[in-house]
Amino acid sequence: MLADNGITIKLGTNLKIKMYTSNIQVASRYAKSLLKQAIDMGVLDHVYKDALFFKKVGKSHKTLFRVLHNPIIKNETKLAILTSIFQSRIHPLTFHLLKLLSHRKREGILPTIIDTFLEQYYIYRGIKAASVTTTFRLSDDLIRYFKNLAKSLVPCKEVILKEYVNPSIQGGFVLRIEDQQLDNSLATRLHKLKKQYSIAEY
Repeated sequence: MLADNGITIKLGTNLKIKMYTSNIQVASRYAKSLLKQAIDMGVLDHVYKDALFFKKVGKSHKTLFRVLHNPIIKNETKLAILTSIFQSRIHPLTFHLLKLLSHRKREGILPTIIDTFLEQYYIYRGIKAASVTTTFRLSDDLIRYFKNLAKSLVPCKEVILKEYVNPSIQGGFVLRIEDQQLDNSLATRLHKLKKQYSIAEY
């Protein structure tokens, strides 16, 4: 053990970073393999729906992720939990991945694999993720409008649009896609007017 606590902490942090980076790299390989097999088998969209279902379950049952990450819980127990939740609801190819991860004691990186798979799926399908912030819930017509607006900013085949309601923008909208942002909010327009007024006064 090192006498200098600062050095000890630094080494521990570096180790965590290395482990995190390694997990991302491993997850990427699993996700790429899953994508390729799904394409070859003609079940890509089915596996995509499985990935969305997994994220939905994880969001509503956050203890699931804690169980998967817990090294004290036996792999057989983790697999039994995954089997009871997913086996009858997902494609055999997706379930095979769960069994493979359990066999290799890598259940903890399953959420990262799912996220990475979705990223790769979107690239393969030419899909871009965008977000729009308004002061109210959008109608179907407005959702279509903002999707088309996002496509005009970043050309793509399809847009997955996330909606956010934020009264602080006071009106208008803020649309984001990749590194593009279209800020047409009332709050921003008022801020610009105040800035111009203060400059004019000066």
